[in-house]
Amino acid sequence: MQNIGGGNTMVFNNAARNLLREAGENKSVITHDWWAYMVVTGCGGHVFYDSKPTLRYRQHGDNLVGMNSNWAARLKRIRMLFQGRFKHWNDCNISALRTLEHRLTPENREILQRFADARGMSLIPRLIHLKRSGIYRQTLLGNIGLIAAAILGKI
Repeated sequence: MQNIGGGNTMVFNNAARNLLREAGENKSVITHDWWAYMVVTGCGGHVFYDSKPTLRYRQHGDNLVGMNSNWAARLKRIRMLFQGRFKHWNDCNISALRTLEHRLTPENREILQRFADARGMSLIPRLIHLKRSGIYRQTLLGNIGLIAAAILGKI
């Protein structure tokens, strides 16, 4: 549901590289790093997160994607939620992951199916299936946003 690392911070072993090559080029995904994270973890790869910074992340006014750590950025993301942008992102990610469904672990295949199914359900079943899918975000505010998106049918 959420990427935990920027593409410029990722290092892949040969197994991950081969998997990403098998996934193919020109997938209609939102960001390459989020896509790589979903593919590798969805297919059973292990991600090792090193919390020690080893580079300086340069933020500037022309960044396409920012850190979203201040209230202005959070308000922008709320607007994006209401505009349906996250729903569209999920549409793209689900569609792209379906092309690799045969490589997903059985557990992750089930999570993908539950999440995809839940999105088209009425409110109470949608919330129940979303909870049962096990998806989550990394922060309390992120999880509140996820629940709000589900309630509003914007997931």
